[in-house]
Amino acid sequence: MTTNKETIRTAMDRRLSFLDERPSCRAAVQYRIAQEEEPVMKKKVSFAFVCALALVLVTTAVLAATGVLQEWFMPMSKQASAARTADQALAEKYGITAEMQTFFSREEKELADGTVQVTYSGAGSLNDVLGTYTATLKDEEIQVTWNHDGENTSGGYEAEAWGLDQLKQMMADSEDEKSKVAYLAKAEAIAEQHGVSGDDLPSDVSDEDTEAYFEKLEADKTAAMEARKISEDEMIRIGREFIINNYALNDEQAARLELYTNSFDAAPNIWYWMINEKPCFEVEYLLYGKQFADGTSEPRVEKDGYYKVYVNVETGEVENYEYNSSLGGIG
Repeated sequence: MTTNKETIRTAMDRRLSFLDERPSCRAAVQYRIAQEEEPVMKKKVSFAFVCALALVLVTTAVLAATGVLQEWFMPMSKQASAARTADQALAEKYGITAEMQTFFSREEKELADGTVQVTYSGAGSLNDVLGTYTATLKDEEIQVTWNHDGENTSGGYEAEAWGLDQLKQMMADSEDEKSKVAYLAKAEAIAEQHGVSGDDLPSDVSDEDTEAYFEKLEADKTAAMEARKISEDEMIRIGREFIINNYALNDEQAARLELYTNSFDAAPNIWYWMINEKPCFEVEYLLYGKQFADGTSEPRVEKDGYYKVYVNVETGEVENYEYNSSLGGIG
């Protein structure tokens, strides 16, 4: 994470905001300023102020370096915050990185008792072999489990349960179309042996149901757009800042981020959604190597792919986010 002057200035504003919120503090500051007419007191107050300012700057720099400041600068919904904590726990316990999450679909759900459950389920035909990881967060404690815990994952793609070793191989094989098709076919074969098909579609969905779904979707998108209280430019800034901080992009990567949101003419509500029943604006950025005239491009490097952040149009909170490394064309 990089620390710039604007970051430090924002941190100072937040750390000193209590002076505006608490009249007693404001009065005390005014009294001290009035006393500065006496030279001795003026020196004491000035020295105290310098010390306080130095403390704020040092604290800001330390917190920025450790990532703690992300919560200060980027308010998040309960579900988004839980997802971020779960992502970290998933990586720590099972070694599954943000790039590997391309092969999963993530879902957050708040239960009646306030517990937030975050699930990572294998995408499509990979669901049977990759299984589901479940992170449960309650009272600042988190537990992560896998439905294949304890099963034998040795043997590469021949294993009936695929863990970290297979995911690493899948990432490497995804760079080649033939390899990608091969492991997908193997996953489908194993699923069929278990009597499971990841591509089955519900048979009882009528044309009327489908039409009603899209009508509701369109109405929700329009309602989200009409609820906007924050400019799109500001929400795009929030989304970009979240991407850079949350995924620890370096200066070179941040410079390569290309805004996809609003990049083409479309319906006014195209970037608006209801997320967790909250009106949101979708901020999407692409991160890829340089494209050449002959249709080729620079080789893919770590953290390339596309990023989405859903910003609450009323509060500016991040309601949800996702990253797809585009490996395997899954996501």
